[in-house]
Amino acid sequence: MKATIEIPDDIYRQVKSRTALEGLSLRSVAIDLFQRWLSSSSSQPTSTSSPLTSAELATSPWLSITQPYLRPHLTHDLTEIRSAISRSWSAEASPPNTHGPAQP
Repeated sequence: MKATIEIPDDIYRQVKSRTALEGLSLRSVAIDLFQRWLSSSSSQPTSTSSPLTSAELATSPWLSITQPYLRPHLTHDLTEIRSAISRSWSAEASPPNTHGPAQP
């Protein structure tokens, strides 16, 4: 089945660039992402870590503010987090396109 979706230009350019570098098609990446999303949402999330104990909260009370953001079924891999931060910083540091659309 064919589907049309709107993707922000900056995200599309980044995805297209990365797929080209990795020798993948945009279609294969999208299918992989959809399959992973369906797999993770169809099963019950299982946490590999236990909730914070009162002792942990007593020694590190700042941990309590992180709990709303933790998702047991998602990875909290520091490499992925660093990569996301780096992409965000790069996007913010890029000068905006103030020249309008390219002229033919």
